[in-house]
Amino acid sequence: MRKVEPVDPHIRIERLDQDLFRAANDSAGNFSLGLYAKYGEFYKLYVERVLQAAAFNDPRLPMALIRFTHDPDWSKVQQQADSVLGNMAAQEAGFNEAFGRLKAYFPDSLVPRIIAYNSGFNYGVLPTDSVLGFGVEWFVGKNSAVVNYLSPDVFPQYRKDRMRPEMLVPSAVKAWLQVHYTRDARGQDLLTNLVVIGKVMALLDALLPETDASLKFAFTPAQLKWCQDNEFNIWREVVGKELLYSKDPKVIDRFLDDGPFTPGFPRESPGHIGEWIGYRMVESYLREHPKATFAELFAMNDPQAILKSYKPR
Repeated sequence: MRKVEPVDPHIRIERLDQDLFRAANDSAGNFSLGLYAKYGEFYKLYVERVLQAAAFNDPRLPMALIRFTHDPDWSKVQQQADSVLGNMAAQEAGFNEAFGRLKAYFPDSLVPRIIAYNSGFNYGVLPTDSVLGFGVEWFVGKNSAVVNYLSPDVFPQYRKDRMRPEMLVPSAVKAWLQVHYTRDARGQDLLTNLVVIGKVMALLDALLPETDASLKFAFTPAQLKWCQDNEFNIWREVVGKELLYSKDPKVIDRFLDDGPFTPGFPRESPGHIGEWIGYRMVESYLREHPKATFAELFAMNDPQAILKSYKPR
């Protein structure tokens, strides 16, 4: 796989979060229309689906937004995000690198608008057709007071541990790729599902080559090392129990669902271990076919062609 130099996609992170908290001080109540003029249909999606404040055309919407922005808890969350993330220069550079490389690999690809919002811990990342949105409060630092305050029943510790600024770019870019660069593998066997997510992870790796792999997989460094040390044992579990061609949703969910660890494996294992196996399969294929392009890789529909290259030891 050839390395590419990123083109400049001219991305800047747009701050709906800050604009809302500033604008909601407008007692005239027409600030909502101003935000709609700036952010378009994404703003409508934000107030209706993300915040669930009110319907966009509901005259009570401005009051609902004022209540949200003046709530002491949500104000504190926003202040924490502003303090920790600052002007997001590092994240903006990361998005420009990732989408600049994506544009080099796929010249016809769309460069999304990047919009930061405060979701009240409802939506961490929200990709649409043309916008990649993310909730600033999800990346304020795992030791932040607002993160520690979250209920462990809804936000278990492994999820809180990921709420770090350095997780923002890989998490958001991965979500964009999953929406725009995967085919629907529901109803297909485990192998197909592994290859589909493996392609995404291989592309994500190429878009952010300097980003630590543990951040891209949302593993801890110890979990990543466990995967590296136990690759053969993981594969032996898959093959030995004849799971590769299973279409049982429980089998597929076991390998792809998030969690503190993968059921059936030691507690040192990460959740969604299938992403790692899928990545290793695709990586093996690309190593064996160095002239293959990502466009060719994503056009391949036969997972067997990928499987042939994978020989873990």
